Amino acid sequence: MHETIEGEVMVIDIATGSYYSLRDSGAVVWQGVERGAAEAEIAQELARRYDAPAGEISSAVSRLLGELQAEGLVEQSEDAGPPIVVDGAEGPREPFQAPVLEKHTDMQDLILLDPVHEVDARGWPHPASQGSELR
Repeated sequence: MHETIEGEVMVIDIATGSYYSLRDSGAVVWQGVERGAAEAEIAQELARRYDAPAGEISSAVSRLLGELQAEGLVEQSEDAGPPIVVDGAEGPREPFQAPVLEKHTDMQDLILLDPVHEVDARGWPHPASQGSELR
């Protein structure tokens, strides 16, 4: 599951309880993934927005997509979606910073808690203690 809030993409892996953050160029890569764009199209979109050599951008996109795949957040597909549609006029490009996938595990217990079955008599978010009857 994922949500974009003020330009930051938050992705939650409900199977592991880990959550991830992508900002700036990483959020642009995620937008391409959402559209089903090919890796080359995502790199072209970043090259349009950011000031850096095409090879540097392409390498950064490839690395991030590999990380997303290794974490089980995306799967490689042979079917490319529709081309990325670029809105707005060309303007000055921002300096490029390689996208970073931030992984957070500090809330795994809460994310993995089944709020219907694994709580004590007080209800969510109070987990049942070991040996107590689950509600």
